[in-house]
Amino acid sequence: MSKTAKTIMAYGIYAIGAGLGFLFMPNFCLELFGFEATSEHWIRIVAILTLGIAYYYISSAKAEDKHFFDISWKGRIWFFSASSMLAVFDVAPWNIILIGVVDLITALWTAYTLKNE
Repeated sequence: MSKTAKTIMAYGIYAIGAGLGFLFMPNFCLELFGFEATSEHWIRIVAILTLGIAYYYISSAKAEDKHFFDISWKGRIWFFSASSMLAVFDVAPWNIILIGVVDLITALWTAYTLKNE
């Protein structure tokens, strides 16, 4: 497995953990990021989507799908930027940025390894 594929696999494993956490223990996970507990269903829907994304990442890492590697780091930068803008424009609390930090760090890791392979 290439170094870049390993970055994609790592993000896929993170997404499994996040997806399962928000699916089965949503309030615990929300409180870790400083959000209030909720009984709304939206958090579990996001968790299900996150698990689907995890599948894409793990499958693409195993297949050494370089096109996916390239578009994925850009998508994660977009997620970080967009969620940060929600905070900047006071649409969401500042701690929404914390959720995107892992995306930013892993996106930069993927971009770096992709450039150097």
